[in-house]
Amino acid sequence: MLKLIFDCTTNVMLYNGLIIQKGVEVMIVLTFCYKRDIPFDENYYFNSHLPNMSRKTVLEMGASKYEVKRVLSSADGSPVPYSFVFLLYFESREALESFIKDPRIKALQDDVSKYYIGEQDIFIEEIVTSFPVTG
Repeated sequence: MLKLIFDCTTNVMLYNGLIIQKGVEVMIVLTFCYKRDIPFDENYYFNSHLPNMSRKTVLEMGASKYEVKRVLSSADGSPVPYSFVFLLYFESREALESFIKDPRIKALQDDVSKYYIGEQDIFIEEIVTSFPVTG
């Protein structure tokens, strides 16, 4: 029988007696999904928007990490709706709210039209668990 135990006093999760999660902090993720059927200027995005607008600014505005992912395929081979996914990680919902209220957000939003002409699908997510590789 499989056993999953979480000890809230030590913030440790055990799976059949093995430590699989220790000290996990709640993370809030703001995800931007760029639709595959809308032109996306990769050259501008990677060579101008990210280095000049996003990289430094989003971290100064409270994000703790960001990722850009290219969507390659679906598991079953069916068409995928997105070409790229951009994720911003925040230590708390308050950090995300502060980010959204920051006046620099307008410049970031205005720059999007230089590489993408559509509306992104935007999601706010919460990481509820993760399983880091442990040795």
